[in-house]
Amino acid sequence: MIAYIYRPKRRRAGKLVSSRIWRARLKLDGDIKTRDISLNCADKQTAEQKLRDSIRDQERESVGLLAPAAQRETFESPLAELVGSYVADLKALGRSPDHVRHVDKRLLRLIRECRWQGLREVTPDSFLRWRAEQTQAPKTINEYQAVLSALFTWLRKQNRVAANPFEIISKVDTRGQQRIQRRALNDDEARRLLAGPRKLLYLLAMHTGLRRGEINALHGGDFHLDTANPYWLLPAKFVKNRKEQPRPLHPELVEELQQLKTAGKLKPEDLVFPEGVPAMKEIRKDFKQAEIPLKDERGHVVDFHALRTTYITRLQRAGVSPREAMELARHSDMRLTMKTYTDVAQLPLAATVRNLPAIGDSQIDTQTLGAGSPVVSPVVMGLKVIKAGKTIGNIDKNHHASTIVTFSPESENGGERGIRTPDRSFEPIPV
Repeated sequence: MIAYIYRPKRRRAGKLVSSRIWRARLKLDGDIKTRDISLNCADKQTAEQKLRDSIRDQERESVGLLAPAAQRETFESPLAELVGSYVADLKALGRSPDHVRHVDKRLLRLIRECRWQGLREVTPDSFLRWRAEQTQAPKTINEYQAVLSALFTWLRKQNRVAANPFEIISKVDTRGQQRIQRRALNDDEARRLLAGPRKLLYLLAMHTGLRRGEINALHGGDFHLDTANPYWLLPAKFVKNRKEQPRPLHPELVEELQQLKTAGKLKPEDLVFPEGVPAMKEIRKDFKQAEIPLKDERGHVVDFHALRTTYITRLQRAGVSPREAMELARHSDMRLTMKTYTDVAQLPLAATVRNLPAIGDSQIDTQTLGAGSPVVSPVVMGLKVIKAGKTIGNIDKNHHASTIVTFSPESENGGERGIRTPDRSFEPIPV
């Protein structure tokens, strides 16, 4: 072990001068490097006592009898000061202003209403008592828990707390308790809405799923129309997930944008909507003028964000695969696309059920599945399995590809090996 105090010396005007403040060099058994620390005192006896205290504390830390110094300092700091440091770090990391504002607002409210002064008082029990008294929506309550847990995760990564006690607290069940449930517009409602004064805005929202803030940040140069496959691309700083994600444009929307560009109203450096998306008060007026009920019999509502639900629901109705729908919606979780942003009432469930083949029809034979007939598995149709050796196209032929798959009357459509590629483009919304 190495442990001693000293006063640094340096030459000034040719003379060796000692510093007024004592320092210590310390290396305990098991340490790799010698540490040089300031004792912040000018008295020698005080400096020696501080060195002894430091040795004692570090020996206790090494065997778990004492929390590390960083954790002790954190627990002694005012909680509001820690929250301020956390919020400042979120800003430095480039988090969106809205996210930073919500985190700061929610943490300060918890401090105020739970009467927390320091980190020692922030316990799961005190939070649970606060949660039991709240009347807000379950989703909102879970968001308060999430920001509190994120604060402790941030402190733990800096070794300022030993654990995050809020990771093990169960969240409030939100199923069936959502305060706001949005619905998608049907085709008739969409046509009536596009007949109003803000056609471009609503057409853009229903054909791209862009959010309010993203639309407000759109410039004319973000639309790339003069390419084989026109697309839009917003800078990452304006997108919710902070990723540049080019997405294709629907021909109906391309035509509308081309008309604006020809008229000189879509300049690359100008905002597409200089005044931004109107407030909900104006949006509701447009819905009422289009005779669109603001709430349906299920209690589901329409607002501007419901146009994003409309876009994603139309993707599902067009037969787009879940993976493609997730990409076009720019979601990172498919459950968000399939459950939250898909209006089940708009899906053609009845037609799908009617189109299922009958189970009891035993007269259908595999050999009748000729040109233009769908290739359906016998398991699905409830049919008796036919031996491969007796199936048409498998006699003295390649057994890896039956003629039903290899040859198709749809080959003129350019599909690979004669398999037709389904058309998944949207039908335009006529005005």
